[in-house]
Amino acid sequence: MSIDRYYVQAEGVWKRLDEADFSKFHAEFWVDLCHAANVMVDERYFFADMGSAIEFYLEGWKQRQFLDDDDQACGLDHHGLYSRGKLIHGQSVHGDVPGHEGERLRELLKAYTRPDEEGAEL
Repeated sequence: MSIDRYYVQAEGVWKRLDEADFSKFHAEFWVDLCHAANVMVDERYFFADMGSAIEFYLEGWKQRQFLDDDDQACGLDHHGLYSRGKLIHGQSVHGDVPGHEGERLRELLKAYTRPDEEGAEL
């Protein structure tokens, strides 16, 4: 999985960042949402302060859910709260818990690598 869409709130409205905006954008606090069901879109929401990020992480994400064909909220697979680039609660988009970011992806990639003559993986 990877983040497909990036959002920032401006004047109380969520604005999707296009590629040009995102390349210039920087925030220290964000929340990643990985949607449930058959929705293959993961999103990152940026915040100016930790308090706003925590509020969104706990309850605010519910207003950002996709609707399925029956107009029912599809739910959340998992989400993660980040501060200054570090996952501090929840799971990463790869399903890792804080302090173990990237482990699941590395384990998956080991199946596609082979050891070289000195035992290091290529």
